[in-house]
Amino acid sequence: MLLGTQLPGLLGRNAHGISSVISRMSENQLDGIVKGLHHITLVTSNQVINNKFYTGVLGLRRVKLTVNQDDVYHRHLFYADENASTGSAITFFEWPELPRGQVGLGSPHHLAYTAPSIDSLKKWEAWLISQGVSVTGPYARDGRVSLYLRDPDGVTVEITATDPDHEVTQQYLDEAKKNPGSVTAITQDMRLTKFNHATPVANDVKLTSMFFDKLLGLRNPITKPNPDQEGTTILEIGNEERPDFMRYLISEEASHGFVGKGNVHHIAMVVEDDESQRRIMRRLNDLGIQNSGVIDRFWFHSLYFRDPDGNLLEVATKGPGYAADEAPEELGTKLVLPSWVEPQRKEIETFLRETDSKNRQAWPPRYPKVATPPEALVVALRVASRGPSSR
Repeated sequence: MLLGTQLPGLLGRNAHGISSVISRMSENQLDGIVKGLHHITLVTSNQVINNKFYTGVLGLRRVKLTVNQDDVYHRHLFYADENASTGSAITFFEWPELPRGQVGLGSPHHLAYTAPSIDSLKKWEAWLISQGVSVTGPYARDGRVSLYLRDPDGVTVEITATDPDHEVTQQYLDEAKKNPGSVTAITQDMRLTKFNHATPVANDVKLTSMFFDKLLGLRNPITKPNPDQEGTTILEIGNEERPDFMRYLISEEASHGFVGKGNVHHIAMVVEDDESQRRIMRRLNDLGIQNSGVIDRFWFHSLYFRDPDGNLLEVATKGPGYAADEAPEELGTKLVLPSWVEPQRKEIETFLRETDSKNRQAWPPRYPKVATPPEALVVALRVASRGPSSR
């Protein structure tokens, strides 16, 4: 039920009620408890196409092939760096029967990976174009340089490298595009490392900032104009080490989106251990904010709740880790099930084979075009209120 397609509300109060309660709360001792991002989970229409793209085109490693524990007749795929590091895993529920999703409140805009260097972005652009992927950029702004692409289901993915001294100009990047070069494979100096940030959508800077401060100990919010859309704002939130791993797009006019194929389902942040997770749960309970309670996902423990705009968030523990039931060299090579799901294996495998027989898609796919400019909320503002529709 919790992670089903309808995504029931987990706030338990409306946004105004949350604001009133949070604003009266005393300071807490949760500073530094959230270390960054753990994983980001999305929805895909086809596991074969999804696997080919994220391993063959983006160069990630599949580190877990399992099922959605709340919907065991649908797959859950995990991709990460070579070492399956915390903070590098992008995961997908395979739900071919869902409609296309829509970005908006409750349905995040995009996610971003960290590239090894600014120079690697030129190689990434050449490589992605050679694979037929729609790409825009690179753009120089906010002390970083970024490319944007879309995966076969339409997910917007940013690949970004830091430029803290603002040394790279847009003119330099535009000149470099005139000599794109040729890249025939993903080289070691291109490998994507961990997530850089996740970008949900929200209506209210102050409320969102208070929510993360009082509930999760994330401080020092920074707001700046969104260079891609006048009248919208970027809100960066994080911790001392990673001050902007949550990077909200803020607009008072943003409408509710809905999660479907090609959208971010939820964003998971990481804590060190079970006690840290329980401290956050106690804080949520003190506020009367509905949450899932701690759920054993076998490879980590999870706690789910929503922000004031309906975005589904998770706090996950670092351990036990993806190698708890597979040798490191065998990660992601076969269907693995937690012990409490294992008795259903035969039935699950039969259902998955039937799904696959009805869900054949061609490779290479027809990649959706990247929106220009890439971080505008025009789609959410104009379309989200219409409800689900096919693309």
